[in-house]
Amino acid sequence: MSWCRRTRKWFEVSQLVLRRRLRAVVAFLIVLAVAGCAAGRAPTTDAAVEPQQVPVPPPPRNLVIVQSDASPAFSSVTRAIAHKWKDGGTTVYDLSGHADADLARKLQQHEGGVVVAVGLSAALAVRKLRNTRAIFCQVFNYEDHDLLTPWMKGVSAMPPIAQQFSVWKKFDPQLQRVGVITGPRLEHVIAEARQAAAASDIELHHAEVGSDLEAMYAFKKLSPTIQALWLVPDNRVLSGKAIRELLSNSRKLGKQVVVFSEQLLPLGGLMNFDSVASDIADQVIARSAEAFASDSTQLPGPPIVPLTRFDIKINPMAVKQLGLSIPPELRGKIYAR
Repeated sequence: MSWCRRTRKWFEVSQLVLRRRLRAVVAFLIVLAVAGCAAGRAPTTDAAVEPQQVPVPPPPRNLVIVQSDASPAFSSVTRAIAHKWKDGGTTVYDLSGHADADLARKLQQHEGGVVVAVGLSAALAVRKLRNTRAIFCQVFNYEDHDLLTPWMKGVSAMPPIAQQFSVWKKFDPQLQRVGVITGPRLEHVIAEARQAAAASDIELHHAEVGSDLEAMYAFKKLSPTIQALWLVPDNRVLSGKAIRELLSNSRKLGKQVVVFSEQLLPLGGLMNFDSVASDIADQVIARSAEAFASDSTQLPGPPIVPLTRFDIKINPMAVKQLGLSIPPELRGKIYAR
């Protein structure tokens, strides 16, 4: 082969090798460029990490409590509510410590919020507030004062009635007929009581009266047909004098009497069922929390929510006089003066 041909052959081979190497280098650079672009882009897969939103706690909710006076029946409930309210602070007003005009001015500062009324006088004062959702408790005759409105509702002032009759029946399995004397407009209480008594095989005899004198006369009419008397805290027709006379006559006739206050046991009551301040507070707080959580100007839930617990005290003297015995599960409930 001549020199020229060898030279041309070598040149062609060199060009082929050079082109192959250039293609390899270009391919490598393309791979690097693609990898760099991919690394620079934000990930678009499900594995992408989104910035976490830190939950913002709700603002403190101040609960306003108005109590009718400083009596234990009201102050114990107020203290329990204030102790159990964890969503914010509490502001307490005692009606007995304020002039009417002064209290009205202070309460107006809380219009539009949530207010708790403990006792009837407090409920009547709170009812005058505008655009305010209110919960009342420790009010027995709320229907007499039209306290139930779309924006004002309550917690029952009665310990759970069904449980009262259930315990009473355990105390005396022979109990069949019980009388109760009340003023007017307590249909809701009597309807619930009839149903609760029937569940314990007890027939409830109700007398509606208009005064304490009528109450004493009604007991005389009821006494031949009943074995026991159930006293409810209706101070419209059960004055102190009427209660003492009813208890005295019941003791003479051998009638059992379940009373609504421990203070009435020494007068001849067999036992009493008391509501529990912490239970009242639990129901009030549940209603208040619902009110704060709602954007409505109305108060959610039923007109009245029931209580769930009670305390029992038993008068051992009355137990002995009536020829009864204390059930084993109630022997720790003896009333001691």
